Amino acid sequence: MKQKMLSAIFILLFPLFGVAYYYKLLGESTDIDKTFLTLSTFLFALFTGFFISRQASRYGEIRRLTADFDGNMSGIYRLFQHLGKDAQHASGGIIKEYYKKITKNGWDYSFTHKTTTITDLHALLEKTTDKNTGGSMASMAASRIIVGLQEQQKTRKNLVTLREERIPGFQWMLICILTAILVLTVSAIPSAAIVLGSAVKAAFIVSILVVVALLKQLDNLTLFTGAIGEHSARDVVEIIEGKK
Repeated sequence: MKQKMLSAIFILLFPLFGVAYYYKLLGESTDIDKTFLTLSTFLFALFTGFFISRQASRYGEIRRLTADFDGNMSGIYRLFQHLGKDAQHASGGIIKEYYKKITKNGWDYSFTHKTTTITDLHALLEKTTDKNTGGSMASMAASRIIVGLQEQQKTRKNLVTLREERIPGFQWMLICILTAILVLTVSAIPSAAIVLGSAVKAAFIVSILVVVALLKQLDNLTLFTGAIGEHSARDVVEIIEGKK
């Protein structure tokens, strides 16, 4: 992702530098141009700064809840050992199947496709406790598993809500309008045959576009593709496989 971003920046930078270098504006730069540039820069920085901050907080909260979900899942697996080796092995198979889909298709697979992990664990617990009702430790473990599965449901609902919390369309329209104004205003600044001025203009325009692209990736939760919960999911699988 980072290599693609850098490649896109360089691909944009050189054509923009050429356009800025050979661009000739008829007449002197007016105060109106400066006013447009000042206002659009201020509004662009204000809105994009706010949205990036909000979406970055949302991204961090999703990572935290995903870690909570995975930690609770590994805890449920460990609790099943008090209900017998067969029960723990069966729960491990259910959990591993879930995380195989997650690592292959992305952290939000269970939100876009039907999964039965929690209900399967409930069914396994019910089946196991019907056969093994003796022992205070087994009873306590079963109670803890039920509580853990309830917490998993709450965490999942919070993750679903955060996943759907996107920037509304009309706000994206506002950002696009401000971006267009900024790009056109900066392009209109005379810098013909001035290498440094042309380079600064091109770099500034690319920076504007990169900020918008960054905001879009944060909004779609694709900035760190594969990073959300990937290491945590592998850790759960390694616990079940006995590697940790």
